[in-house]
Order: sequence, then C-alpha cells, then structure tokens
Amino acid sequence: MIVRMKEILLFTTARSVDDTILQLGELGVVDIKEINRPGNGTVERRLEAVHRAESAISLLRDHVPKNRHLANRVKHTTKDPKQLVDRVLQTGEIRQKCQEKIDELSQQLNWYGIWGQNVVTKDIPYLKKKGLHLRLYLMDKSVADTLDQKHTIVRFPEHDGRIPLVLIARNESEKLNHKEESLPRASFGDLSQQIERKKRQLAEVENFLEDQTENIAWLEAYHLHLQDRLSTQQALEGMGDIEGRLKYLKGYIPRTAEDNFIAAAEANHWGYHIAEPEKPEDVPVYIKNPKWISIINPVMKFIDIVPGYKEVDVSIYFLVAFALFFAMLVGDAGYGLIFLLVTFFLRKKLTAQMRILIYVLSGTTIIWGVLSGTYFGAEQIAALPFLNNLIIPEIASFGADNISFMMHLSFLIGAIHLTIAHGIRVFQFINSIRALSEVGWIALVWGLFLITEQLVLGKAMPDWGLWLFVGGAALVALFSVESKNFFKSMGVSIANLPLSLISGFSDIVSYVRLFAVGMATAAVAASFNNMILPEGMTGMGIVNLIMAAIALLLGHGLNIALALMAVMVHGIRLNMLEFAGHLGVQFSGEAYKPFKLISPENRNKNKTTISIQTG
Repeated sequence: MIVRMKEILLFTTARSVDDTILQLGELGVVDIKEINRPGNGTVERRLEAVHRAESAISLLRDHVPKNRHLANRVKHTTKDPKQLVDRVLQTGEIRQKCQEKIDELSQQLNWYGIWGQNVVTKDIPYLKKKGLHLRLYLMDKSVADTLDQKHTIVRFPEHDGRIPLVLIARNESEKLNHKEESLPRASFGDLSQQIERKKRQLAEVENFLEDQTENIAWLEAYHLHLQDRLSTQQALEGMGDIEGRLKYLKGYIPRTAEDNFIAAAEANHWGYHIAEPEKPEDVPVYIKNPKWISIINPVMKFIDIVPGYKEVDVSIYFLVAFALFFAMLVGDAGYGLIFLLVTFFLRKKLTAQMRILIYVLSGTTIIWGVLSGTYFGAEQIAALPFLNNLIIPEIASFGADNISFMMHLSFLIGAIHLTIAHGIRVFQFINSIRALSEVGWIALVWGLFLITEQLVLGKAMPDWGLWLFVGGAALVALFSVESKNFFKSMGVSIANLPLSLISGFSDIVSYVRLFAVGMATAAVAASFNNMILPEGMTGMGIVNLIMAAIALLLGHGLNIALALMAVMVHGIRLNMLEFAGHLGVQFSGEAYKPFKLISPENRNKNKTTISIQTG
C-alpha cells in the first residue's frame, strides 16, 4: 500500500548545518527536496567521481579469475582508492586500444593469407616508378569470369569463395570498375612481430586487472563513500538560506517515521514544522507491502513506473493477474519445469524476491500446462494415462475443438479484471456520488462483455443485457463529474460516453491475446517436434539422436524466448494499460528516496567531517 506522508520544514543554524545533514543522513527517513539549485560545480564533480568508481568496479568484475590462487602473480597496490580508480580506468583504455590495434594488424596480416606471405609490398611502388602498374582486386567468381579480356589479369587460387586478381598495366589510368584492395603498411614478419608485442602488452594489462579484482570490496566501500559525499553535497547546496545565519530545507517523511524525526529534532535543537502535503503531485510515493506481495517488486522496478501519491497501489492486483497471464501465455508444463529448475540452480545468484517470484510463475505455468495437457508441445506425453486424466478438455491444447471456449474464457477474464478495477474505485469514492458512476461502469463492462460474445462468438445477448447499458449509462451520465452545475456535468459525461464505450469494448477484446499467444506457443512447440522427429525416435542412430536433441534444444529455446517476450509485452500491457486505465492509475508518481548515509565511515560522526567546500 502507499504509505501516507508528512511535509516538513527543518531550520538549523549555519554553524551546525554540517552536523544537521549528518544526523539526517543517519536518521535516513527524510526525502529532501531541492530549494536552491546547486551552481558551483561541486555536485557535478562528485557525480563524475561516482560514475568513474562504478566504471572501475564494473571493469574489475569482468576480470575476476576463475582461480584466485594463481601463481607468480605480481601485486599492484596503492593507498589511495582514487588513484586505483584512475589506474584501472586508464588500464581499461590501454586494453581497448591494444585490442583495436591487434584487430587492425590482424586484418592487415589476413591480406598475406590471400596474396601470399612471400609478397614484398614495397616492390609494387618500385614497379610503378618503372612504368609497370599493378592493381589488386578481390571479387566473386561470377564477377571475375565476366571481366573484359583486353586487360592483362593474373588470377590467384580461390580464397573463401572469392578470386584474388592482379591487373598489370602500362597505363596508370587503366583500372577495373571494382573496389581496389589496399596494401598493408608492413611486411608479414613485421606485422607478426607487432601483433605479438601487442598481445604481450594486452596480457600484462589483463594480469593487472585480474590482480586488482582483490580490491573490489575496497572500491565498493569507496563508492559508497562517494555516494554519501554526493548526496550530502546535494542536500547542502539545495538548502535555503536566510541572511546567512539560518539554513532550512523542505522534505517529506512517512507518517510512521514522524515520531523518530521529532525525537531527533528535539535532541539536536532543530526548528521544524510538520504538516499535511499541500501539493499531492509533489509528494514522493513510498510503497510498503507484506513480503508475499513484495515479490512483484522486481517486475515493477523493471518497468520503472510508480503510481501517484493519490492513486492506488496496484501491486497485489498486478501480482495475481500477472501470474495468471504468465501461465496462460507460456502455457507449457515442461517450460515451467525448466524455469523452476534453472531458478533452483541459480538461487544463490538471485534476490529472495526474484527467486520466489519465479517459483510462483513457474508453479502457475506448470499447473496450467498440466490442466491443458501441454508438455513441450508433445501430444504423446499428454496422452499418458495418468497425465491424460488431469486434462480439462475445455482448455486442452491438443485433441479438442475448444477455440470458442478459450476465447470466451479470455473475454470473461477481461471482464472480471476490469470489474475489479471499477470495484476498487467504488470504495475509493465511497463518500462521493462518483461511486455510483463506477457502479454504472461495472454494469457497462458486463454489457460490453455480452456484446463482444455476440459479435465475436455469435452468442445471442440475453434480453436483460440491454438494461445493463441503460442503467450503466444513466449512472455514468449523472454521477461521473462532481459540479455545481448539474446539467453541465451531465453534458460532459454524455459527450465522453461514446468514446469510453468504444475504448471499453476494445479493452475486453484485447484479452483474447491470452488465448491466441498461448495457443501459438503450443503450436510452435508441436511444429518443432514434428519437423525434427516426424516419425518419432524409432530406428534412429546415436548420431541422429544427438543431432535431433540439439535441434530440439535450439527450437524450444527459441520458443521459450518468444513466450517470455510475449509475457513482457502482453502480460504487462493488460495490467498497465487496460486494468490501470479503468482503475484511473496514470503512474505519475516519483519514488520515495530518503536521504541516507550508507558508507561505514559515516556511521560514526566523530570520525567524519562533512565539508561544504568544493572538491
């Protein structure tokens, strides 16, 4: 849920401003909002230092050796982490330039692989001075066969499907209408020696970077320190000033942290004012949910959206719907089992939230796959007696004509999903007449559901279905807009109603993607099986079995990738657009980011001095 926030104004003397910022950082509950824009460049320099430290750490992480007990390793140490960051980044630049030079020299060396290692390139300019002009070309065989016979051309053996040609001419202007091959700048031997020198230099660079991976933890602590300095400087420079004697800042704290803030303010003799936020659109959003709901947080962070302060936290609704949509879109018990096993083996590398979330999604996929009889798209597996008894014929992927039912189920899920959205809004506006308009929208959603069934599936709408539109439209027209001018508000509602109904109809139809994509996933899996094993595995040799296994692995791997892409596109879309649109959530919020000092050295204020000077 979205935690209610309080707006604060904090006043402190200019002398004690450093200590105030330190205390706020240790308290870690105030989301400080900028009053004055920093303008002396210190923040930019500290931000650059943070980015440089991040780049150095990232570079070192890419060079962690598999065996840390390497013999004859030369240690490179420095007492200053900034110097180490500079050396690592400089070494990274040298490494990149070395690799680029090796690639360039290797490309020139490849020239000799085509034209011969014994070619002396300096002879070509010498012959040019003597009036004999040689031009080198590399072209397709079909093109080479069509060249004009009037030219003196020497052909060399074919190389990688292309023919090396040398045009010999007395006239310098004579040339072929094709791209001419450039000459390498050094001999074969010189190029080989240069490449070896660069490779030795690159090896030294790699050894240095591997050696410095032992300092990653040290640099990470330094990075935290830099982040603290950056946050502190931003807070200091963003504070307001009163005649150079008094400093003040504005921020927001959760109501649950109000007592802790007041206690800190009293202990440090701060002046403060706490009030309800005047502008809800400026209030940061702090979402706090039970652990079982918070497992959806990785998905919410991935799409990087936050509801507004006055909007509804959709976490629990997103979690339940996303699990169902994931199961229907992937729809294969075999794929779900793969997700489960991979997550189990990689569990130490995943966060607890991500691990549990994938377990939930894998479990729902396995359940849907078992009920629909889908195991890697193989009907033979689903036909096994025990597994066959678990299949629900109406949702079975194979052997049943259930397209109409699956489309009906998709529309039904859509209607229920949108009904929940408007039901939430009923409680949201329970003390307002707008609650009645949301009841009207619930009636309209089910009326649109019946219309969809009639237009798409040919099911006749019952006689009472018309009254859903009559009653729903009346409630929406009368109570959608709160205004002193009743007729004006009703006119606005009636004017918007036709487009809203069309949008609602398309939203319900949009849920058919759950059936369509899920069916496509099963059909693609079955197609791969039939192409690779058209007659089963009977009579196949060892080699053919291995090749078939590799082909199946690649085919189903591609299908899994497509299914996961469909989840990201369609599963998230149905929650973020259709559901959120009917719920009135625009995701216009900004996440709550409390000012918090995080490096170990800043936890002891007696050992830390915060400077507001540049540097």
